[in-house]
Amino acid sequence: MSVGLVVLSALVVPYLALMLLIALGMRWPTAPTPAPHRWPSVDVVVAARDEAARLPGTLAALRALDYPGALRVIVVDDRSSDGTPDVVRAARERDPRLTLVQVTRPSKRMAPKVHAIATGVRAGAGEIVLTTDADCVVDPAWARAMVAPFADPRVVWTLGSVTTRGPGEARSFRERFEAIDWLSLMLVSRSLARLGWSLASSANAQAYRRSAFEAAGGFGLAGRAPSGDEDLLAQRLGRLPHARSVFVDDPAARVITASMPSWRALLAQRRRWVSRYQHVDQYHRGFWFGITLLGAQSLALSLALLSLPLVPAAAGTVLGLWGMKLAIEVPGMRAGVRLLGRPDLAGGVLGWALLHPFFIAVVLIGSLLRPASWRVPAASGVPAAWLGPRSWREPTPIPSGYRRRLWRARWRRWRRRVAARA
Repeated sequence: MSVGLVVLSALVVPYLALMLLIALGMRWPTAPTPAPHRWPSVDVVVAARDEAARLPGTLAALRALDYPGALRVIVVDDRSSDGTPDVVRAARERDPRLTLVQVTRPSKRMAPKVHAIATGVRAGAGEIVLTTDADCVVDPAWARAMVAPFADPRVVWTLGSVTTRGPGEARSFRERFEAIDWLSLMLVSRSLARLGWSLASSANAQAYRRSAFEAAGGFGLAGRAPSGDEDLLAQRLGRLPHARSVFVDDPAARVITASMPSWRALLAQRRRWVSRYQHVDQYHRGFWFGITLLGAQSLALSLALLSLPLVPAAAGTVLGLWGMKLAIEVPGMRAGVRLLGRPDLAGGVLGWALLHPFFIAVVLIGSLLRPASWRVPAASGVPAAWLGPRSWREPTPIPSGYRRRLWRARWRRWRRRVAARA
């Protein structure tokens, strides 16, 4: 076997082992949570910038929330140049639970969106903080479903399912691919949470205790990272003593987020997501290993398959590894989409599994050649399709120094440990 095939096998086999671990987590039993005897107060925080077109749908869904306890919706307008504040004010006339908070100046210590969310958290006083995005639609029972697990005092964080398009609405191949891809991320988060690891989250549908957020030091230095604040926060909360994380299986916890309008926009969105992982300083080692392995094996599988006409002798090994991948991924994903209440997508899983390695490879190469930023000036001339409709465009410099401060903090902790042992 050539060196190339050895490397390919060395990447694909561990990836398949991770897939089996995820499949195990899908069926891993969890301790039942007690029924709430008291519904805690809740703050729903929504950060918005130039979202006047899509925010009305989100606010209509939030106004329809049926929650038995005290609930407040805090919309943080981060220096919008459109009518975003007016949309919130108009909605507040119909529902006094809505509050508008405006950010007037950028933070020198936090990335823009993290700063907006942190501002919203500070503006509230609810025991539980729920977050969603300004292009999402939630179920009327969403808050109730997301908060119910907090009846267990050990639970510090909950995550709901996120996808694009509602049941039966994904008609084209691209729409089905995107919806399934979102659900694949949700299945990974669900399995990890059931196995006791708080590693991945989504700002579209997450909740956490305010007391746990404060005990973890808020966003901390992670607030300086370009993006990925939801994953980093989940990992910070997961490090708290005796903390428990819960993925909420209740269908009411499902959130529908806006679909990308084209393949180009979808690739641009994922390129931004992958670019965040180049800032590796604060990510959990296991999380970083899994992300790196996904990218490396996708690139290797794609190149190997495309190279077969030039190296036909490798066909047996390459097609065998592809077959092993599909044999594990396709049944697992079909079971997973049904588990998450989307049986309508089961028929598209095979197409997703065949295209996914090439999709990840293109995204990975794009992020390496041209790292994305959440702070591209609106007048920079960069095509809007490559920024994506949900880019957090920021003309001010990226908050600097978070790597330096992180390593200083690690150095101080190491010195304290050494001193304690002396």
